[in-house]
Amino acid sequence: MRVLAILSILLVMPFATAISDLSLYSEAKFASQDEAPILVEWFHGSDDESQVEQLEQMDRDGEITLLHWRTGAEEEGGGLPDDDANARMMYHSFTQTPSVAIDGYPENISDIKPEMRQNEVSIDWTIQLIGSSEVELLNITATWTNPMALNGATQMHIFIIETNAVDSMGREVPNLVRDWSPSSSLNFAANGTNYWNETITRDHLVGAGIDLGDASFADKYEVMLILIGGFDDEKTNRVLSIQREQMPTYWQSVDQGAVLTPAILLLILIVCIGFIIMAERKREIGLPRLEGSWSKEENVIDYRIIAGYPVEIGDLTMGEGWRANGRIKKQTIPANTTQEGTLRVSGNGDLTLKLAVKVDELGDWILDLNLPDPRSND
Repeated sequence: MRVLAILSILLVMPFATAISDLSLYSEAKFASQDEAPILVEWFHGSDDESQVEQLEQMDRDGEITLLHWRTGAEEEGGGLPDDDANARMMYHSFTQTPSVAIDGYPENISDIKPEMRQNEVSIDWTIQLIGSSEVELLNITATWTNPMALNGATQMHIFIIETNAVDSMGREVPNLVRDWSPSSSLNFAANGTNYWNETITRDHLVGAGIDLGDASFADKYEVMLILIGGFDDEKTNRVLSIQREQMPTYWQSVDQGAVLTPAILLLILIVCIGFIIMAERKREIGLPRLEGSWSKEENVIDYRIIAGYPVEIGDLTMGEGWRANGRIKKQTIPANTTQEGTLRVSGNGDLTLKLAVKVDELGDWILDLNLPDPRSND
């Protein structure tokens, strides 16, 4: 831990000399929206231009809240991001595109219809753009009081979208998701007040293709805070609140000359690094692993589930061309244990197996096991 503390200080030191130059470029405070259009997540596929155009118009008309995931962007070329898109697609277990998720659940494309929903949680929030010659930090804070106890799967999802993105080939992409980050650092108690904060560095923003510059045109990007989860012992999750606003520009700044206190910013950086290290360490220790191999017996898999934190086993799905002649028993595996077993399957081709799990303190995950066609070893 001493080495880790020294490393954190060394990481912060390059910022120290420049901190006194940081100022508040722009700030906007938002009262909670009472209602919001239903959330529609569109996963891009070939020949979907007319569908996207209709969705864009529905979003402009305030009939839906559109998130456009540019799946397959790397294969298409054009320089748009697709890492988060592919991860979100895997979360929904989509195997083809275009596809759509409505209010957090996979649905048929034909089911997209205008709908307004009441926000069940009222969230007041603030966006700050902080920097010197350019924006160096995006700081988002939010405050709300839980009307009832939140269940353990509730998360705050931050989406940064570019309202009208254009790739290097000149293709226009409305509501392109540039960055996505879920946060489980919440107060779940009934009537508990959340003082939530997320600080994003310039390097992270640039890596996602978000160029805020001096914040003169920051309003080309929008921020969405979407609280997804449920109350008390509810087994199913849903969208509890959608808050959406444009980033404030340099010209909207209340006090152009306001210089932030160096010690406060230094403390924020240290705390942020500390939270990142702790969160990554927690995930590294707690996440389970699914390992396996073909057994000597034909069409039988020897599998192992290696648990960090306690793991609740959920549904099993097989890739195209395969089916399971049985199942992995739904049970709770204690922390720091290994559950071994066999699974008889039938099919052909490369095998893909997905196992839904719920990890204590870390929420819902999908474990993957990929094995080659057993006949390739003949």
